[in-house]
Amino acid sequence: MSAQPTVWRAPGKLILLGEYAVLDGAPALVVAVDRDVRCAVTPDAGLRVDAGQHGAVDWPVDRGATPLPLVRALLARLADPPPGRYRLDSDALYADTADGRRKLGLGSSAATTVALAAALRAEAQPDPAAIYRLAQEVHRAVQGTGSGADVAASSFGGALAYRWLDDPAKAPLDALSAGDGAGHATPLRAPDTPLWAVWSGDSASTVALVGQVAEWARRDPAGHRRRIAELGFAARAGIDAWQADDRAGLAAAAEAGRRAIVGLGRDAKVELCTALHRGLHRAAARHGAGVKPTGAGGGDLAWIYAAEPAAEAAAAKALEAAGHPVFRLTVAAGVERLG
Repeated sequence: MSAQPTVWRAPGKLILLGEYAVLDGAPALVVAVDRDVRCAVTPDAGLRVDAGQHGAVDWPVDRGATPLPLVRALLARLADPPPGRYRLDSDALYADTADGRRKLGLGSSAATTVALAAALRAEAQPDPAAIYRLAQEVHRAVQGTGSGADVAASSFGGALAYRWLDDPAKAPLDALSAGDGAGHATPLRAPDTPLWAVWSGDSASTVALVGQVAEWARRDPAGHRRRIAELGFAARAGIDAWQADDRAGLAAAAEAGRRAIVGLGRDAKVELCTALHRGLHRAAARHGAGVKPTGAGGGDLAWIYAAEPAAEAAAAKALEAAGHPVFRLTVAAGVERLG
């Protein structure tokens, strides 16, 4: 009889507010959601990581091959990774379309890195802070940029106020991580109602969009600072409202954040809030709600927000009836061992 696998899970994320500004020290409002990546481990004499359609790595036999750079970087980072067959399943963070499988924008690469890091550490009870530091170091080295908000959500879970600071000494006292990395996650209250999100039908490249905005920042640093300040102001207001369970305040902050991301995209000449996003927002407004891009924008999932839960649900129902994929998401726990 073959051994039953040990399974680790790491949740996906939504960055609701503070996108782009988090790279300049402002807080971001990020939540872990109940769609996850799972890593099933079975005993084996060798070490193989199988990510299904994304490829596989036999370590260290084909060390020089190119697929799965995050997996390779993580294995290389560990002095003596334990043998076994590691099967990664990220299907819950993708959608099936006529053109094939597409990312939903839930941080699949970060969740995959966190799930595999936890499995390779093989602890009975995972240490989220240690996993965050390892996964963030690898993720940032491979991606070349990124605040690690998605890595923090997958590691710590829940709702977080996340900051990326050049000086770790500036971290808030209740931060969950204050290692050599400059990322600091402060836990927030768990909401009593679900989050609603609508999918644009297309995936966006965070690295490409962040790079385009960074190029504009070099051309117009004053304009960039102004837009980043607007995004940071909306994020701080939203975090305060989230903590106070002030739904009207949160909806107002979300609208301010939406307007700020529209302005950033217009000034940088990068389509962060797409024509579809604008159409979805107009449709939701007929039900007293709004729609805002999450994360880097440009596609992926958009957040449906309103001052009243009933308005969010009504807007979600109307958008789904119009043929747009809608997701009901709840805030989830961080990385854990299931068995």
